[in-house]
Amino acid sequence: MCIIKIFKQGLLKPEEVDYLWEQNPDGGGIGLINKKLNLEIPVKTNNLEKFKTVLFKHLEKAQFETLVFHLRKRSRGSFDNININPIFINKSTVMFHNGTFDEFNNNFYSDTFLFVFNIIQKINNFDIENKTHIDQIKSFMSDNLSRVVFLQEGKPEPLIIDNFEKGYWNIGGEQWSSK
Repeated sequence: MCIIKIFKQGLLKPEEVDYLWEQNPDGGGIGLINKKLNLEIPVKTNNLEKFKTVLFKHLEKAQFETLVFHLRKRSRGSFDNININPIFINKSTVMFHNGTFDEFNNNFYSDTFLFVFNIIQKINNFDIENKTHIDQIKSFMSDNLSRVVFLQEGKPEPLIIDNFEKGYWNIGGEQWSSK
């Protein structure tokens, strides 16, 4: 059970992060699209206090269009930071993932990392608004219970592909959760 949360704005209690980290103790990462529509990756860490410090600093300043955080519960790959989401697709695009890609099983690299390397990076000029690219990802994911979230520089809205159909926006549309 990994967790992905997307913020447009809104508050979060430290106790909620503590609880979520307890359930997903293998690291956390944050990606955001700032007000100038630039992609930033402020942290990827195995340290809860560092994660919370960075997360709450960004939530308090609210200088973002979209902020995504992911907490990992390792199913495949090593515990190294390379496997903590977000995973870079290229210098302007990252992906967050919950679930398992059964096709990719490796002792060092996570299935998310291998999915990006073997599938997404092979899509020329990957664009999160390109219907053909989205359909390619959906067709690969059709046999996998997974959800992915993409952030791409220049685009304030994330792309969410959710095979679980359990992700939801809160009533005000300020926060999306994969739980």
